[in-house]
Amino acid sequence: MRLMKLVLATAVSAVALASVPAFAQRNSGASVLIVNYQRVLGESALGRDMTTKLQGVGNQIQQQAQAMQSEGQAIAQEEQRLTTATRGMTQAQVDANATLRPQVQALEQRVQQFQARRQALQGDYQCTQLLALRDFQAQTTPIIRTVMQSRGAGVVVDSASAQVFDPQVDVTNTVIQQLDQGTRTATVARHSVSECQQSGVTPPASQSH
Repeated sequence: MRLMKLVLATAVSAVALASVPAFAQRNSGASVLIVNYQRVLGESALGRDMTTKLQGVGNQIQQQAQAMQSEGQAIAQEEQRLTTATRGMTQAQVDANATLRPQVQALEQRVQQFQARRQALQGDYQCTQLLALRDFQAQTTPIIRTVMQSRGAGVVVDSASAQVFDPQVDVTNTVIQQLDQGTRTATVARHSVSECQQSGVTPPASQSH
């Protein structure tokens, strides 16, 4: 859970900071504000709810992955059997063997299907995470913009990227308070990787959940 929060906080920080450059350019001489995105995710009601629901999706996918272990073991046993059966044979000899050739081909197809199912499960979680983060971003960005405008600031920096800063420019508490005054329940549903692919959305790099 802690690792997932750190991963989500990094992603939220990236998408939120990417959403404010136009305002920053119009106010290039204005001050800089600091937001601790990890705290926004971990302490806001919306962020906690989203994290909990994503964990639930992750647990569901993990259970499905564990259910595939018996198939993986069976594949490993068949690989070992065919390795023994073809020991000392060239590929040409295996291809010419009417008994072994179809068995090897069947195993190759079985391995491909197994790997495809496993990758699909991983892709489902990544797609679900990405779409949940987009929804979280859509609700946090307007609040961050409002705080920026009220403070006359032109730039918001993630506290993780700032080595030293005046605590007075840290508006994390303000962002969390205003976020909690709005929607406190995240909309998180499992999405297949094909949904992201069809919509042209690229899921994030593989992460542990």
